[in-house]
Parts: sequence; C-alpha cells; structure tokens
Amino acid sequence: MARVLPSPWTKLAGAFMPPVRFLLVPLALVLGPPVWAQVPAAASPAPGPSRAPAVPVEVPRRNQAPDEAAWTEFPGRPAEPSPGAAAVPLPEPSGRPPLVPVEDLQDSAEKRPRPPPEPPAPTPALVPNRVSLLGARTVGAGGVAVAFSLGFPTLSARVAVGVTSRFDVLVGFDSLYGLMNEARLGWRWSVLDGGPRWSLGVVMEASHAFFLRSASVEVRGARYVTGRRNWNVMPGLVGSFQFQGQRARRLFVDARYLLTVDTEPTQRTPLGGLPPDQVSASAWTFRVGAEMPLSEKTSYFVSAGGDFRGHSVDADFMPVVSVGIVTGL
Repeated sequence: MARVLPSPWTKLAGAFMPPVRFLLVPLALVLGPPVWAQVPAAASPAPGPSRAPAVPVEVPRRNQAPDEAAWTEFPGRPAEPSPGAAAVPLPEPSGRPPLVPVEDLQDSAEKRPRPPPEPPAPTPALVPNRVSLLGARTVGAGGVAVAFSLGFPTLSARVAVGVTSRFDVLVGFDSLYGLMNEARLGWRWSVLDGGPRWSLGVVMEASHAFFLRSASVEVRGARYVTGRRNWNVMPGLVGSFQFQGQRARRLFVDARYLLTVDTEPTQRTPLGGLPPDQVSASAWTFRVGAEMPLSEKTSYFVSAGGDFRGHSVDADFMPVVSVGIVTGL
C-alpha cells in the first residue's frame, strides 16, 4: 500500500497561518463591550433614593389622528368641573369696598349742556394809508417816504423827509439806463389841505445831469429822448384826491415847467459860427396817475404822461410811462 506524502505547499501554508486562539482573543475584545452595554438598566439598580416607577407612554400608531387636547394642556392647569357639579363661589376678600355702579361718562357728557360758542375775535380796524410821495400830501414832521419806479424813458428813485407837517425835502435820482444819470434836490409844500380827501401843493426840483456821450458826437441820444441838459430846474403844481375808504386809491396830477441850461452846446449848421457858451430851452411836463394802497404804509402806483418841448433839436412830444412802489419808513 502506497503512502501519501504531504505536499510541500501544505507545509508552507501551515508555517504562515497563525493558531486559531490568536484570532479569537482580539475578536472577543472588540465585540465584548457592546454586548455588555446592552444589559437592561433595571438589572443593576442605581444608587440613591428610590424613584417612582415610570409611567408607560403610549406611542401613537402610524396614521393616527393627533390628540388636540395634548397641545393645549399645560402643567398645573386646574381640572374643569363636570357639567353637573355646582359652582362654588369665590370668597370675598376682607376689607374691600363693595362695587358701586357708576354712570357712563360718555352718556353724562352727552346729557350735560354744551357751553355757548365763544364770539369771534374782533377784526382789527384798517388803518388808512396817508403815505404819498407823488401827490401833494406831505409825509409830516419826522416822516420818511421812499419810492422806486421803472418805466420809459427813465427809472427813478425818490426820498421825501418831512420837516414840518406841510413841508418836505425831496432827494431823487433818474437814469436813462446808464446813458444819462441825473441827481435831484428839491422841496414840496402843501398849500391847501382839504383833510384826508384832497390837497394841493407847490413843488420845486433842480438837477444836474451826467451824460455818457458828449454832445458833439450825439445826434439823437440821451439828450433827445429825455429833454434834459447839464442843468435843469422844474417848478410846478401837484394835486391829489383820495376816494372814500381806508384803503381807497389816491389820484395825483403833476404839471411842471422845465427850464434847461446846456453848457456844451453844438453848432449843427456848417456856417453857423461858434456856438455860445450856454444855451437854454424850455418844455412842459405833465403826469397823471394813481397810488393804490396795499397796507398802512405801502402802495404801488402807475403813472403816464408826456413832455411838450420847444427846443429845435429835441422831439416835439415824448411819451412817459412808469410803474413803481411807495412805502413809508
């Protein structure tokens, strides 16, 4: 009978394969602690005072409707009495005064008689406007009036200072928008005073005009339009009439004689010879307008009129219009 000899490969595998006990010991160390941890807590009683047995909590089944009362309940809520139980009244606290019904305040306010309405505040009486600078009425002793106007051919500024109740000093300035500038000085005297309705006075003004261009190169410039020369004197009469009312409009009329003195005359004709040193001329000016009071001391005015001239080198008639404002200080 032949003997089967072990294969050399079998010996080689046995040499490299460890014993079985070396494999079981690490496996027991790895799987042992989780198994020991699954021991029920009741098996090893916890130290300390004894506790009440735990109440089992019912786990809701799948697709079961939730209990609505469980969401509104809170710890310590008193139990509701049964429908058949009698209600027990609460004890009244000692020392508390009894409740007394009080009448509704809203109802009592409606029943109470309302006080009569207060009378409206009296409207202050309008103060009449007596400030005039273009008419015959003076501003009075210590009074000051200022006027500004814009028009054709000049723009003007006037100041009146009251010396007495019937006499004013006048200071003015006229300008043909820079081509001619004229400084004025004069006075106004109220001769006839008819009260608050009408007045008549005498006015006198003298002026010196400065022209941008000389007379030798000017043909129909500032001298032709304004009718003024180097020196001018303007005496005249002025009157005013005011309608009835505290803020009624006031009409005025101004008529003056204009005497001009030209200190740089020119000779327009080739064979006329040398011109004299001075040449005088005259003209008549006429203005009519109205002052419309806006307040106690302020009013606006409109004026229109014209100049009738007799100088051969001036226009026979030059219209004049202006609008402005007069106020008292």
